[in-house]
Amino acid sequence: MSISRRNFLKNSAAASAFGVAATTLPGCGGGSQSPGSAPLAPGVATPASRSETPFLHSVASGDPTETSAIIWTRLSNVDADGNPELRDTSVDWAVYSDPELSNIVAAGTTSSLASNDNCAKVDVTGLSPYTAYYYQFSVPGFTSPIGRLQTLPDWPADTDNRLRVAIVSCSNFPHGYFHVYREVAERNDIDLVVHLGDYIYEYGNGEYGDTRDCDPPHEMISLDDYRRRHAQYKTDPDLVELHRQYTFVNIWDDHETTDNSRKCTANNHTEAAMANLQPGDEGFNEGYWYERKTFGIQAYFEWLPIRPVADDATVENGALFSPRVGKTWRKFSAGKFLDLIMVDTRLWGRDDQADGAAFQRDAVRDYQSSDPLCGDTTAHRDILGPDQEQWLHEQLRNSEAKWKVIGNQLIMSHLRTTPGVAPTAELAAVPATYLNTDAWDGYPTSQERLYEVLQGNNQDGSENADASAVDNVVVITGDIHTSWAFDVTPNPDQLPAYEPIAVEFVGPSVSSPGIAVPEQGGEAANVLSVANTHLKYVNLDQRGWVLLDLSPTYATGEWYHIGGDAVVDSPDRPAPGSLARVYRTSAAAGENGLEIDATDPTGTLTKQTDPGAAYLQSRPAMSPTATDDN
Repeated sequence: MSISRRNFLKNSAAASAFGVAATTLPGCGGGSQSPGSAPLAPGVATPASRSETPFLHSVASGDPTETSAIIWTRLSNVDADGNPELRDTSVDWAVYSDPELSNIVAAGTTSSLASNDNCAKVDVTGLSPYTAYYYQFSVPGFTSPIGRLQTLPDWPADTDNRLRVAIVSCSNFPHGYFHVYREVAERNDIDLVVHLGDYIYEYGNGEYGDTRDCDPPHEMISLDDYRRRHAQYKTDPDLVELHRQYTFVNIWDDHETTDNSRKCTANNHTEAAMANLQPGDEGFNEGYWYERKTFGIQAYFEWLPIRPVADDATVENGALFSPRVGKTWRKFSAGKFLDLIMVDTRLWGRDDQADGAAFQRDAVRDYQSSDPLCGDTTAHRDILGPDQEQWLHEQLRNSEAKWKVIGNQLIMSHLRTTPGVAPTAELAAVPATYLNTDAWDGYPTSQERLYEVLQGNNQDGSENADASAVDNVVVITGDIHTSWAFDVTPNPDQLPAYEPIAVEFVGPSVSSPGIAVPEQGGEAANVLSVANTHLKYVNLDQRGWVLLDLSPTYATGEWYHIGGDAVVDSPDRPAPGSLARVYRTSAAAGENGLEIDATDPTGTLTKQTDPGAAYLQSRPAMSPTATDDN
């Protein structure tokens, strides 16, 4: 997120004047399976060199499908003297149908390899749709905490069921405690957690937050740095518990590598190649971008329960850990009820970002980078890259799902500091001024091409001349640390009323700071609302999360807030978060905008937060509180 508090408030002020199996992959955890056999043996005596569990980073599950999911852990090995040591180790795993671990449905042995930082992953396949399973890893003398995973449903489009998704993003360890994670972990009405990025941050101590010290204490640059930072996050008790209870879908934003990263460079990176420096030379700072980006990608795939996309997976040792180029754009389907389409607006194909703020679209449309690494030679810069953009458009056009949810990092809707003035016979059009180049607004041709697809217009060179509008699209967004609800529309100034083509729910951060202090947030929010008629809600200083509730008739977004800086600065958990706002969009054909309940004009829709008895009875059971037995 490039926009600072100071620039944001400055721009806003200026505007105011205007059968179960485990997939066997080489080295990544296939192993033998024994459905229906007895639980794994507890192992041999505790090694004399270890006095604590090697499962210091607990367990996690992710990337669920209707019949599979990834399970993850990490072994913290020690040598004979008790010092940390990377070494290849075998680890047993088992999956059960019940939290008491009495009915085993699959088991096997996988590898915790030094080359993968001793992380271990298993792709467990052949599971039943919309079912909870419980899993555990073990080595001689130790067992991991018990984790719970949940598969996606295989519902038809006209199902009577509901699916509830917790949306989180932007968890900066130095900026405070992860109370938001704990709040979500303690609910019993969530089917999936979607993390939209900035899972970790790269800064050193005191560089961006000083509530908690980070490890390593300096900015992440080397592969070891990225691994150590992931390891620290995986010891936070609130994040650990959320991973243990719920299955994640993750996508990265920028700070998993460094601030405002893109395919060729980043804001928070000094390129050694530009000065022809070598490691060890005076003035050498942060190395080579393409190497540093690779380090961030490698650590991400090691430390998160993410499955490489099939055409990016390696075939050599460690297939689940080492994608060839780091492809994270992928789709998850829940029958014909939901297509969850995750996109990468950072590392895959994003051209260099235009400089400055408070811009007009024509000023950034043909921006040419001054960075020699980026080599921009053509106009009309991309935010996704041609291959990912074509894939996204195809997923939307071809989807048969009732709901199309785009998991996205950056605000996709127009966000202006001044509105445009419609042309008249006496007055030429006055172009609107936009707020942030680190958003889809900063890549207007990519934004316009996507809008054309949503409207059913054939403007992207495809052969589909008879394309129809894509209804029931919900964009979920992170990155900006604040809460927003938009009608997505190509022209907010269209009169007498604009036509929404989708809706966008932008979630607040877990701990990263907002972009306005409380005493100024209200004024800035009012300015933004005046300049953006399609903006229905904005809160600029509260931490929290969003609950996306998908039903056959509505998609509802519920914003929960726990407070501002003072709340996350304290290790003491606050009172339960408060429901701040609720908006919904109808599943009826052609009704793609946000609405509120006519009986509740403030937009809070408090009754929508009740998941209903039918939902609670039909959803997979939660696990009891379970911790490491050792």
